Amino acid sequence: MKLGYIEISMLVMALAAVVLFVTGSSRRRGCCGAIAFVQWLSYTLVSKELFTFTIGQMQGATFQNELLPLWGAFMLIVFGEVHSFSAYNPEDNEQWKKYSSIIILQSFFVGGMVGLYTETTKYRYWLIPILVCMVIEADEKIAALKMAARSSLALNTKPISAFMASEHEISTVGEQDPIQMNGYNYLVTGDRVGMFQVMRPQYQMQLDVARDEVVTLQKIWQCQGRLLRGKTGQQLKDICFSFALFKLLLRRFGGQPFSESSHDKTWKLVRNGLLEKEGDYERALRVIEVELSFLFDLFYTKYAVIFKGGQGFRRSKILSTLFLVGFGVFIAREYLINYKPKANEFHLITTHGVNVDTRVTGILIVGILFMAIAQSLYLIVSNWAMVLLICNYVRGIYCGNYLMLLLAKMVLLRHRWLKPWGRKLGQYSLLESFHRDPLKYKFRHFSSGFVDGVPRQGRTGSSKIELPEEVKKAVILNLRTINDRKLSNGEKSLQQNNVQVELLWASKLQTPTHVILVWHIATSLCKIATRPNSLRNGDFIVATRLSDYCAYLVAFAPRLISDNATDSEFIFDEVLKDCRGSLKECKSDRDKYDKIMKKLGGQETIIHEGARLANDLQNLRNESDFMWKVLADFWAELMLFVAPSGDPRAHVEHLAEGGEFVTHLWALLSHAGILNDG
Repeated sequence: MKLGYIEISMLVMALAAVVLFVTGSSRRRGCCGAIAFVQWLSYTLVSKELFTFTIGQMQGATFQNELLPLWGAFMLIVFGEVHSFSAYNPEDNEQWKKYSSIIILQSFFVGGMVGLYTETTKYRYWLIPILVCMVIEADEKIAALKMAARSSLALNTKPISAFMASEHEISTVGEQDPIQMNGYNYLVTGDRVGMFQVMRPQYQMQLDVARDEVVTLQKIWQCQGRLLRGKTGQQLKDICFSFALFKLLLRRFGGQPFSESSHDKTWKLVRNGLLEKEGDYERALRVIEVELSFLFDLFYTKYAVIFKGGQGFRRSKILSTLFLVGFGVFIAREYLINYKPKANEFHLITTHGVNVDTRVTGILIVGILFMAIAQSLYLIVSNWAMVLLICNYVRGIYCGNYLMLLLAKMVLLRHRWLKPWGRKLGQYSLLESFHRDPLKYKFRHFSSGFVDGVPRQGRTGSSKIELPEEVKKAVILNLRTINDRKLSNGEKSLQQNNVQVELLWASKLQTPTHVILVWHIATSLCKIATRPNSLRNGDFIVATRLSDYCAYLVAFAPRLISDNATDSEFIFDEVLKDCRGSLKECKSDRDKYDKIMKKLGGQETIIHEGARLANDLQNLRNESDFMWKVLADFWAELMLFVAPSGDPRAHVEHLAEGGEFVTHLWALLSHAGILNDG
């Protein structure tokens, strides 16, 4: 029975590894709750708890089976082999020391089993190389977890932070051109500590950007090679652009300053570079999407450590993969075709004479081969590989123009097939969902020990829609109208539409949460009162979608907006109580509208302030289209105002759930020098 338990555990672990491999990278594009649960189960329970259980069963076995050490080594390889799923959440990265001790202990147990069978098995000479592969895979995962830990980020972002403190001194204002990247020496490669010089007595780190090993955005844009010409060349340059921005953004996770935020060239890079033309909003969003995909890979996958570990690290990875493939083919032939068990060993044999042990071994080998080959192919066409190739190309290190062009085409084709993130917009309507409670709230007395956070009322009824083109354009292009990097909470749009006399009061409320909820209620009331033939208006789409999205952020992700999350949750809960108290008997949206609008002069609450604002909006020129233009302009401006959150960890957590539109705005504003680190 014990051998049967071991084999079942092995198969379940192999299945869990395949699940993590197949679904790992899909997390940044979002997945349904069932898949997310399977991922959690595979990573948390199967990959950790079942692994320990199985090793214990092998150690306690009273029978002999020369496949046991092979299986143990395979388990450790599988445990560390999945490149696309190194951590379930950012906190896993902080536990890298605990993981390291577990792996060392388990490796010791597996090594002990190998030692017991060294003299008796005919495959003794293959077991040592397997152990080497096992150590390489385990070391990769430990290094990946450690790289994304807070302590490592603080240390690793110090060099680039020191460089950016004086980067503006390398060029003069007249030389700076954000379109051709002249004067923008943002580092793509070359930020290793060993490449910096320490200038005494200030003890400041300085880097000579003229060194061949240092590749900057300016060098890439000045490269005249065939690969970087035309539309394809521009797309490849933008991948490197994204990578350089990713390096800069990491400083927010390492506690390092954004020294360049006060310089005009930082603002010009976004305003006059990324958003030079009105139609450039798609390019700006695409650059940020790829940047955040690099950020996702750092926190949740092994890709960052594979490509940033140096040539020696990559060579050992290549050799390890080649050995696994070659050894897998050899073992498959030996165990599936020529294997004959020894008489003194215990094996599971079916009534038809089929050796179950060899079948299990075959499944494990096929799984390892499948992951090793598929992951190697993915690495070749990954953004990380393309950045490395382009940097070598700029430095004059060629691997064949036609080969590089082919790889570039494959990378860009993958971009078209696989979206960098979910491109979804969360939606929540307070007036439609205030009476609904999530399941975990209804069973809060029983589930409090099994779910994260405190279950709250009204947190259900949300949905996600495709990010409308009108919303992307309205919000990102609104950034082009900002002067002096000063965001407005909607006041500027009200002044531009000449309605500040009637509506300015509603933008001067106590907190951003007050403003969001008052304008959200007003927008919802205006939507109820709007004639159906007006619902196709572009301004209507922008206003209603952004209104529901901001309400969704307050209700479900308050840490992502520029307000105190605890205060936002408290205010939302109180408004929810007000809605339940005054609207509980309403059966339809029209009933809610009539009841709210009839109490305009009642007690001052956010609901009644929303009703007052809705009344003022509907009295504007008596034109529905103009009202929706005012609302659309206001929400586009407010969306930028609430985006500079001071909690970068919250953004990373949401990247693993499909990502948020506000995270892309947060990153874009950071690179424009608009921060909120309070």
